Formats: sequence, C-alpha cells, structure tokens
Amino acid sequence: MREAKMSRRQFVATMGAVGALSVAAELDGATLGIADETAFPKPAVGNPIEAKVDVKTGEVQVNEDVIVRNSTCVGCYQSCGNRIKLDRETGRMLSVGGNPYHPTCAFPTLPFEAPLTESYQAMSYADGKGNLLRGTICGRGNGTFDAADQPTRITVPLKRAGKRGEGKWEPISWEQLVTEVTEGGQLFAHLGEDQYIEGFKAVHDTETPIDEAQSELLARTAPTIYDVLIATFGGAAGITALCTRGKGNVIPG
Repeated sequence: MREAKMSRRQFVATMGAVGALSVAAELDGATLGIADETAFPKPAVGNPIEAKVDVKTGEVQVNEDVIVRNSTCVGCYQSCGNRIKLDRETGRMLSVGGNPYHPTCAFPTLPFEAPLTESYQAMSYADGKGNLLRGTICGRGNGTFDAADQPTRITVPLKRAGKRGEGKWEPISWEQLVTEVTEGGQLFAHLGEDQYIEGFKAVHDTETPIDEAQSELLARTAPTIYDVLIATFGGAAGITALCTRGKGNVIPG
C-alpha cells in the first residue's frame, strides 16, 4: 500500500472544506432568528439594546422588551440622576447609566416635559440631536448595579438571634425594626438576656442637662451642626432650606 503524503498547505485546505460542508449540513433546513426577521434580535453576548436611532433622520425605534426608567442615584448623597434598564420579561436589572434629564449627568439637559423618544436621541449620535455629554454617571453610581444585583444582598432587617459574635440572625419586619429602635426595651429577652436598651425616644433629649450638678454642660443630646447653623444664620440669611439639606440623614446625638 502506497503511503499517502500530504503537505501542511493541503491539510489546512482539506480541513477547511470539510468544516464548511459540516456547517452547511447542520444549517440545511434549519430556521434561524436573523436580524432581517426582527428589529431587535437577541444578542449572542451582552445585553439587548433599548432603542435604535437613525443617525441621519433621528427616527427612534424602541425595543419593547427593555424597560428604561430615569431616576436618582443613591450611591452617595449628591443625588445625581441615573438611568436604569430592566428586562421586561424577568424584571432583572440590565445596566445603570446617566440620566439625560438631570443637570449633573448631561449637557444640555433635557426638560422634564421632553418625551422619552428625545432622551434616546440625546443619548445617540443623531445629527443635531445628541448631547455634548450623553448622560454619564460616575464609577460609584455604576457600582450601584452590583449592590442591587448582588445575590447575597440583605433586603430585610436582621436581628441578632444568638450570642454576640455567633453570627446568628433572624429577619424581622420593618415595623418591628422602627418600634424597637425608637421605643427600646428588653429587646433580647427571648434569648435569655435581661439588658434594657434605650430607644431613640429616651436618648434624644435636648432639654435635660447631661449632669444636673453642672448646668454649664450640654444637654443629653447635643445639637447637631445643622441646628447650630439654622439657629445662627438661618432666619437672617434666608438659608434655612440649605442648612436643613441632608438633616434627615443624621441621627441626633
């Protein structure tokens, strides 16, 4: 039997032809979802796009499978705008971006009355439609996606269900949380602990001196910096609203 000899070039060419025939056989008679059949085919990788904008005419074609909501970021206290994309079928968050309606995210900013179609145009490269800053958000704002999508994220209040340091917790309702934090009491009596814990109502006392014998000392709960600013400058300078900004985020005392 004569030994078959094949050069490297012949081998590569032959294998290429065999591969092409195999693919053709697999596709023969199969129905494929290609771009011509649907305006928004399911991407092989990554997330679906929410809309298409014609760069010449500015015409907007919206993908109804994607929900877009313009909101406010809670990644820090700056309250910048954000733009959330959700999968309509599963409700899963797809991405976080900048809000074209918010002055900290885009320039020029869209008026609140502008329809969503204009927001798509503002985020695009459509002729004469795109913003100079197309709805951007900082890294911390983008990081809120991980916080919301984190599978181990804590979504309910947890109360200690064992000795300190044991790492045992039990879920409680928001109503129980508010009651226990404000009213206090023997919050761990069910664990055999008789310690009485003061609630915020007992701790927050701006009238009673911390030491009756030394009246020059401050009250049990000292005024916050916001209280001092309001009392000193608020009325005269008309900046009460400025001084109280963020006050709700501070726990007195």
